[in-house]
Amino acid sequence: MAVPRLAVLLIAGLLLVPVAFFASRQGAGSGGEDSSPPPVGAEVTPAKPSAPKADARGTSPAAKKRRAGEASVPAGVPKVQEKRPAAARRKAPVAGFPEAIAATLAKGQTVVLFLTDGKGADDRSAANAVRALKGRVRKTRVFTDRLRNLADYRLIVAGAGVSQSPSVVILGRGGKARVVEGYVDPETLLQQVLDARR
Repeated sequence: MAVPRLAVLLIAGLLLVPVAFFASRQGAGSGGEDSSPPPVGAEVTPAKPSAPKADARGTSPAAKKRRAGEASVPAGVPKVQEKRPAAARRKAPVAGFPEAIAATLAKGQTVVLFLTDGKGADDRSAANAVRALKGRVRKTRVFTDRLRNLADYRLIVAGAGVSQSPSVVILGRGGKARVVEGYVDPETLLQQVLDARR
């Protein structure tokens, strides 16, 4: 016996209705996000980056890094400050006043500056008198230079009237200069130095 076509279509329609129903229920219950593209002209707001999460104690990663840096120095140990080298702290020498002479005066010593060109008899006599000071006067230092370098000592001999060779400039107490020009014997020069120290 042949089944009418209408009956076959009716049976097939009844079978498809439950299948479509269950398929729609599964799509609605999956909770998935709508992947369909936004409508044309709709404004799309970019998602904001999430802030770093804090751990269970409420400490952020940045705070952990700061604490790690602080923990590198043991407690109670003072921080070491960078110090400038002694050479950088030292004052530059003043032109016309050599640093060695300034240091000698700062120690409370007497300075004997012998300026000569070494050509005449008076220069040789004065050189002997200057050498004779060694061991006879305490806290005295002798400096010898050529008269042509007088400009290197211009702040020392300023107003002293040094103009010829030989010249012995004595710097005593207070840095006051006295000058002995020309020939001088050892005893006279020694007395000049002693007077300058008073």
